[in-house]
Amino acid sequence: MALQGKYGWLVLAAALLAGSAIGFASTTLAYRMHWLEAPGQNLIDRMSEDLALTPSQREQVGEVMRGTHDRITNMRADFQHQRRRLLLDAYLKIAAVLSPQQRARFDGEFVPPRFREDALKMGRSFDAPTAPAGAPAPPAAGNLPNSSAQTAPRNAAGMPISAPAP
Repeated sequence: MALQGKYGWLVLAAALLAGSAIGFASTTLAYRMHWLEAPGQNLIDRMSEDLALTPSQREQVGEVMRGTHDRITNMRADFQHQRRRLLLDAYLKIAAVLSPQQRARFDGEFVPPRFREDALKMGRSFDAPTAPAGAPAPPAAGNLPNSSAQTAPRNAAGMPISAPAP
C-alpha cells in the first residue's frame, strides 16, 4: 500500500535530505582521503615533483593556474551570453520578415521557449515585427532586399540562378 497525503511527502523529503547528507559526507571523505583531487591539483603536484619546485614557486604556479581558470570561466560565461544575444537577434530578424501565419508557425516550431522569454524581457515579441520608430517597414516575405537576388536571374521556384564561371 502506497503512502498517501502528507506522510508520503514527509518520507520523500526525508529521503532527499538523507541522500544529500550522504553525498556531501562521501565527497568530503573522498577529498580528505585523496581519492578525489581539486581541479588542477594533480598537475600542480606533478609539476612540483618533476620540476622540483620550491614552496614559493609551487604557490606562485598555483596562483597562476587559479587565476587562469577564473579568467577562462569568466570568458566562457561572457561567450555564452553573447552567443545567446546573437541567436535571439537572429530569431527576431527572421520573425520580422515572415508573414503572420509563418511567424506563428516559426515561433511554435523553431524558436526555443527560453528565447521567447528573453524577447519578452527585452520588450520584444515574435508575434509582430518590431522596428525602431521612424524605420521603414520590413519587406514582405519573398521580397527581401539582397543585392545578388536583385541582379541574378531566378528559376521557376524563385531561387537565384548562378551564372557559370568564365
